[in-house]
Amino acid sequence: MNPFAQAVILTASTLRMIPHIALYLLHRRQIDADLEKYSSDGRGLGAFIKVCTRQRVFRNLFYYRLGEYRSVFIKWLLPPESTLNIWCPQIGPGCHFEHNYATYLNAERIGSDFYCLQLVTLGNDTQMRRPVIGNHVSIYTGAVVFGGITIGDNVTIGANCVIRKDVPANCTVVGNPAVIVCKDGMKTHIEL
Repeated sequence: MNPFAQAVILTASTLRMIPHIALYLLHRRQIDADLEKYSSDGRGLGAFIKVCTRQRVFRNLFYYRLGEYRSVFIKWLLPPESTLNIWCPQIGPGCHFEHNYATYLNAERIGSDFYCLQLVTLGNDTQMRRPVIGNHVSIYTGAVVFGGITIGDNVTIGANCVIRKDVPANCTVVGNPAVIVCKDGMKTHIEL
């Protein structure tokens, strides 16, 4: 895009973002780790304005970080992605949602450096138990993780994978039924 046109668009966007900017500056420490995952410019107000203007899914995360009651009055200025639902009591820093439409995140806890693509479901089982997601976990398109299970640190869950049992740390899981295909850097084939 032409740099002049980009500057005009971002300036116009900045005017409607005045409440967002004020809240970002108040809660900057919480939001900057997420912002770094979305922006090649890293942290800072300029990066925040660009990312918040261009990416609806970042807005969902921003509003989540602010809390339901603080964000309710400003959501109408920059609407979030309506089909990305976040119902987690705690999400660690450095979270990155990509193309997240039709995604439902209902986990007990999600660790730091979480990466998630579209059509993912983290949900409860029939006893209303929810999964606990470790640090440095990536979940790809269409995966379903449910129940009172634990996903360890440094886990990759492949596309369309269905997980209903604990997953140990440092592994890659694919398929339905789920199979561990890599554990601690070594190829394997372990059914969950």
